Amino acid sequence: MTSEDLQSALARFTGSDTLTRHGLTRCIFMTQGVVFLAEQTQAHWLTDLIVSHQADPRVRSEPFQVWTLAVDAATGSSVATMTDGNSEQPITSQEIPWTDFPLPEVTLWLVQEGNAWVMLMPNEY
Repeated sequence: MTSEDLQSALARFTGSDTLTRHGLTRCIFMTQGVVFLAEQTQAHWLTDLIVSHQADPRVRSEPFQVWTLAVDAATGSSVATMTDGNSEQPITSQEIPWTDFPLPEVTLWLVQEGNAWVMLMPNEY
């Protein structure tokens, strides 16, 4: 699947009637768009990265999290950053020395819903 085809396919996810529990924790669920992204790009590591950062109290205390993966095509490196959605100032970030992730950038939201969390694409809101 080309980058353009992937972006086009992701744009069609505008809601989700099915949630999938993340494999590393029982309290985080993923929408159909997030599952599609992870499967099509072999990037389950990205959802795992987001889940792993929930151990940080500064991250976990934010009920609305905006996660952005920015890929440098020239070097193959990337940076995942998390903000609260109101500020450009990252609450946390993680450098990834190498990835073959096909998009130059992708954004995922993690939203607290009671005791559970839902990971979704912004267009699925």
